[in-house]
Amino acid sequence: VQLPKDAPMADQASTLYRGVKDFIGKENALLDAVVVASGGWAGDAVMGAETPGNDDSVDPEEEYIRQSASTCERMTRMNYQPVVCGGLVARRFVRANGLFVMIGASAALSPTPGMLGYGSAKAAAHHFLQSYGSGSMQDGGITSVGILPLMIDTPDNRKMLGDDVGDDRYSKMVKPVHIANEISDWIRQPHLRPH
Repeated sequence: VQLPKDAPMADQASTLYRGVKDFIGKENALLDAVVVASGGWAGDAVMGAETPGNDDSVDPEEEYIRQSASTCERMTRMNYQPVVCGGLVARRFVRANGLFVMIGASAALSPTPGMLGYGSAKAAAHHFLQSYGSGSMQDGGITSVGILPLMIDTPDNRKMLGDDVGDDRYSKMVKPVHIANEISDWIRQPHLRPH
């Protein structure tokens, strides 16, 4: 289910709820898992960068602050809000002992200079996941798992790295099929899930 890009989180959650409900059809049908694979990356604004339209009346420090806040807001929309929406909807539609997976990033675990919005949104998503999991595991509830790759091998990530990186860097990227296979194993064999 694709969420409306710039909608408030409440509208995104409602859209996801209706989309999943329509997808499964029957009122009492349940899913084995919900996987949130959305996300995106942007670096921090650069102090002194060109202002839109090269307008001399724009205060460069104010513009830097505005652009920085905008980047943080965009990263929250792309990396945190879908996790909250997915978790809330999973509580309704995932069967007992089911699985809620968030594909996050290792950036959630340490400082991220040069990408404050990205790192803080990923950290917030992982905090949500940890809090969600600690409350839902009781009484055969949902297992929540966060996957923290350094970088996933996607066309956009390869484009961002450029052609001069070499095959060695690409070989260290996590292949999406490996993530999918791991999640599939966790669904079929719950004892293999990370603790």
